[in-house]
Amino acid sequence: MNNYFNIHKLFTTKKNLLFLLSFILPGLIFFSYFFYTKNGVLTVDLGQQYVDFLAFLRHNLFSHPLRLIYSFSNGLGGSMLATDAYYLFSPFNLLLFLFPQNFLAQVILVIIGLKIAAGGLTSYYYWQQKTAKPFYALATSSAYALSGYVIANHFNLMWLDSVILLPLLINEINHILMQKKNHLVLITFLLWFTNFYTAFMALAFGFLYLLTKIFSFNRKKQWTIFKSYLAKSILGSFLDAFMLLPVFVEMLQGKVASSANWSWGFQFVPYNQIAKLADGAYNFHEMQEGMPNIFIPLPFLLLTFFYFLSKKINWKPKLANGLLLLFLISSLFWTPLVLLWHLGQFPVWYPGRFSFVLIFLALNLAITALNQQENVKLWQIAPLALIALGLILFVTFNDQSFDFLNETAQIATGAFLALGLLFVAFIYNKNNYASTFFYLIIELELVINLVLSLGNLAYQKNYDYQNFAKNTTQVTNYEAKHDKGLYRTEKSFYRSDDDPFSANYYGLSNFNSISNQHVLSLLNNLGFLNNSNSYTNFGGTPITDDLFGIKYYILPNEEITSLKNKQQMKYDNKNQRIDVGDYHLQKRFNQLILMKNSSALPLLFLSPTTTRKVKFDPTNITKNQTQLLQAATGRNINLFHHVIWPDPKKINVSSWDGGWMQYSKKKKNQEARLIFNLRPQTNSSYYLELPGDIDDNAIDMYINGSYINLTVRDSNTRLINLGSRQRGQRIQIEITLKKDNLDLNAANLWRLDTSKLVQEMRSFKQNQPQFTQQSALVLKSNHFSTNKKMTMKSTIPNSFNWLVLDNGKILRKNKILFADAFLNFNLNQGNHQITLIYIPWIFIIGLIISLISVLIFIKIKKYKC
Repeated sequence: MNNYFNIHKLFTTKKNLLFLLSFILPGLIFFSYFFYTKNGVLTVDLGQQYVDFLAFLRHNLFSHPLRLIYSFSNGLGGSMLATDAYYLFSPFNLLLFLFPQNFLAQVILVIIGLKIAAGGLTSYYYWQQKTAKPFYALATSSAYALSGYVIANHFNLMWLDSVILLPLLINEINHILMQKKNHLVLITFLLWFTNFYTAFMALAFGFLYLLTKIFSFNRKKQWTIFKSYLAKSILGSFLDAFMLLPVFVEMLQGKVASSANWSWGFQFVPYNQIAKLADGAYNFHEMQEGMPNIFIPLPFLLLTFFYFLSKKINWKPKLANGLLLLFLISSLFWTPLVLLWHLGQFPVWYPGRFSFVLIFLALNLAITALNQQENVKLWQIAPLALIALGLILFVTFNDQSFDFLNETAQIATGAFLALGLLFVAFIYNKNNYASTFFYLIIELELVINLVLSLGNLAYQKNYDYQNFAKNTTQVTNYEAKHDKGLYRTEKSFYRSDDDPFSANYYGLSNFNSISNQHVLSLLNNLGFLNNSNSYTNFGGTPITDDLFGIKYYILPNEEITSLKNKQQMKYDNKNQRIDVGDYHLQKRFNQLILMKNSSALPLLFLSPTTTRKVKFDPTNITKNQTQLLQAATGRNINLFHHVIWPDPKKINVSSWDGGWMQYSKKKKNQEARLIFNLRPQTNSSYYLELPGDIDDNAIDMYINGSYINLTVRDSNTRLINLGSRQRGQRIQIEITLKKDNLDLNAANLWRLDTSKLVQEMRSFKQNQPQFTQQSALVLKSNHFSTNKKMTMKSTIPNSFNWLVLDNGKILRKNKILFADAFLNFNLNQGNHQITLIYIPWIFIIGLIISLISVLIFIKIKKYKC
């Protein structure tokens, strides 16, 4: 009974109820939208990337934890440490393990909601110390937890931990300023640990905040405080060295390896940012190419300006905070500062990723102004009225320039600006219920902004992901059970580029902000669809299947019995690889088919030739694939043969005078088509090589009546499989012109001699060693012998972390990489057993630094006690 009364007292005291409300209300508002709209939460990168990483975490954290260090599911194989640090190490992700795999998408929604709720709680904890009226703190915390940044980036859930921790960071900095006991070391560690990217932004803001505060201190006190702050920030950072060091090294090899174009200009016209202050200022365009999302409830916007009009606030903090505010606002659009905040790279989608710190500062200034409880004068109201009027006029007269400024958004913006002015002029400090009134209008505007903003987005159905994961995992589990070797698997369709993480297989496709640039460059040269941080299996041929060790292919089962819509897999993104149907049928599943490629090489193979640097030509895919095949086998093989284009049937199309494969529309307002009929004279596989500038914006293409997806990412030249084993049959290529002119001069038809390829690969595979994966970090071969000096080449991306042993003795790896990307080493004549061990050296060094830092931290704590 006593326990009941203690719990009852805990949740019914006014103070605790307000803390509880600060947590529940933001999360409840967010949840309610998805409850009433019946939307799943999966959209854009959350549905195409993060859900796969989270599935991988759930598969492996407790069962195969070493896979979180290295995994062959990560593209062709790569370190997972930076990926873990960026995407996966939020403590909230442990909730994934409390529910079945089928509920992964729903649990992600719960995690996002709880992070938003936690942001409300931590910010209320901070701001309730700054005001005697708790409803002002409650309104401010809700405004922070459901700000434009959070609503616009809720699906970038890995960034939300820094939103939660920022108020705690500023609180600990305040304690340092007051020379009180603080936990800055712990908060700094948690920021780096949960997401290093947004942690940098939060900690940079914390440093700038400290400077604004010590601005008015005497020099001696400034130095004392600064030394304390610096020491604890460094110690907190060193505690996380086990993650930060690998991240730093992998980013140097990956994303940071690509350069950004530096300039002194603006990312967009600065005054256009004003439009983002309106309610509902968000949609897919803003997500991709728009401006940073800086919405806060409009009464708070007016109060931020009111801070600088307050008579009770000293000019020194006004000056310091004003300069900081201008710096952060300039960072939204001025190129040097944009690059500074985003670690030297322009953000690809999701602009202004640091803007949560600007929102925090604005709200902090607003609640500081509220806490002054001063009598507002007309000279203070007039500037606020002009600001409100200017914003309303800007929103009204620019509604055609910004498609999110619909009529509802304009009405809501005007209404809440009016309510904000009403509050400041007639209610603030003049009514006992002022804080309650303010709280209610803030919550109302937050709900309206959320509905208007998220209503502009589209979400995937949860059951689409569940059907994909269930059916593909069924196939890959069968593979793993019946084939214990080391091999890769691919599909003739994809749900996302990170499918291998969700379906638990070793593939080729990958979408990761931290990508191996050597692998990416190679795949681009071989014709695979790619951009700066992703690549897919689309564009491959039987040659690349064999060389990359793609032993199994998963195809749609077109002969399935009818299923309910919610049980059917979606094959929206199909790869035009007709020739994979020539592989051996291994097993037919309910919605999928498993094919086996018997010609696939092991991931490490013996080659008679030494490794030499290969010069690839990005515009000549067939030559590049031929060079790779020759470099691997040491044989002078040429399997691609040029095919002459047949004469086309032209409908509303004329050829250019003196041109070759160059056409124009006759009547520009009518449909224009080209029809090529090809009749193969062999059972080989036939390909169309298409330049990157001919995409779905230039033409529509159909092969034997089937629509071909011509979407490109970075204008990649690619190969499109036209047919296989179709001797004497017609292959019809139908092209519809979308523009007035079409230049097919650089497009080529090729025949790939697949029969000869099979013969060559079967011969080359004889007596090749077999490798198995002993653990996530250890590969081991069988015993084999060589009668002369050979080179062990591989399709494993090179890393200095790979240790190579032959019969227990360390071998030196070749400095020249196979295909400019892959690990390889020389073997002398004799008997061999090769062992490869992946040793994360930088992680180990970082771990030692972290452990030393822990000991220092413990010693300091004991000394102070």
